[in-house]
Amino acid sequence: MDILTYVESAPENSAASVIYYCIRALDQAGLPKEQQRDIFFDGPSNPATPEDIELTKTILAAIEEAEHMRLDDLDRKTAEAYIRNASDAMDTLIDRMEGYDEARGRELLRKMEAASLISL
Repeated sequence: MDILTYVESAPENSAASVIYYCIRALDQAGLPKEQQRDIFFDGPSNPATPEDIELTKTILAAIEEAEHMRLDDLDRKTAEAYIRNASDAMDTLIDRMEGYDEARGRELLRKMEAASLISL
């Protein structure tokens, strides 16, 4: 089960959100219901879109189908393997983004650090 196959055709912002929601769900798999938080709620100013919720639920259902058990019944090792899968999907999507690469990131950090030194 490869999470990337589900998100690679989605818009960049949507794909990133969906991966984040999946990681949240997997991270709290197995916790008692009263300790679980709403994976889709970041705050009132950033509501999840219906499309993001639907795609997230599709991915989580595919994980349940692949593992033949509910998400809450996954053992920690399996949940962490899917978290790594989601993280790898995010890395791949970032690598594909135009205008983003490691050298550009270092240059932006250098400029930000220089700007913060000037403002001191």
